[in-house]
Amino acid sequence: MALPNTQTAIQVYPGFKPKDFPATLGLEGAGAVAALGPDVSGRLAVGQRVVAVNWRPAASGNGTWQQYLVLREEDLVPIPDDLPDELACQALINPIPVIGMLRELAPPKGEYVIVTAAGSALGRMTLSYAKSIGIRTIATARRAEQLEELKAAGADAAFQLASDADAAALAEGVMALTGGRGAWGAIDAVAGPVPAWIAPAVRENGAIILYGLMSGVEVPYSGIQLLFRRVGLQGFWLVPWLEAQPLEAQREVLGAAVEALRSGVLQSPKIEKRPLEEAAAALADQSKVGREAKIVLVG
Repeated sequence: MALPNTQTAIQVYPGFKPKDFPATLGLEGAGAVAALGPDVSGRLAVGQRVVAVNWRPAASGNGTWQQYLVLREEDLVPIPDDLPDELACQALINPIPVIGMLRELAPPKGEYVIVTAAGSALGRMTLSYAKSIGIRTIATARRAEQLEELKAAGADAAFQLASDADAAALAEGVMALTGGRGAWGAIDAVAGPVPAWIAPAVRENGAIILYGLMSGVEVPYSGIQLLFRRVGLQGFWLVPWLEAQPLEAQREVLGAAVEALRSGVLQSPKIEKRPLEEAAAALADQSKVGREAKIVLVG
């Protein structure tokens, strides 16, 4: 079974449902406290730079692509002085899933985790963050020429994964690396045939976390792996995962993401700044296939 072309595969993700129009887009950002309400605790001060753990107004069309927002004090986390806004504003969408998925898998130090589509921005962040906490990673990519690059990015091993034959080679290689135990777990952004391909390389009672649908919405998983080896398949989506945590835990994980960005453990792709007034043109440019720089809007 060949892997579908990801540029033409169906992609279905939940969207916004604004109550009124015009509506403002934007799920993440960074800014400075402009004013305080009457019942705040004193934890934050006017002028203090912050990020928000949950931009709740965004879902109804009151997103972050504007100059001012009213947010709850308890949702805000301070930004260290040595972390620039263009990095801090990226703390939510990619870094928290990296940290959250590894926490869900809970691999002991020294164990292996398989990371598919490891050449993506989130994939590379996972390789780097896992290495920083003592977790080994096995990266997969569609193209063989990416493998050495992924090792340089922090992967302990890398395999091509684009066919049934590649899947068999992955399982054999992982079992050799782990003394026959298999990887502790896996995180996958591809869907389609990939979870079934990587399941034989995962330990008994392990789990594969699915966080993307690059190959479409159907996932023909293996009943043999599920029943007899108990290799589970579970989903991870940022907003419901965060909202299931107590508020203090939400702030803690965002604080961990901010610190990982500050220390360089989580590295952002190349950044291109654009004025907020050019948001529509920036959105069109960001959607172009093969674009390396990530556009940051500055208000």
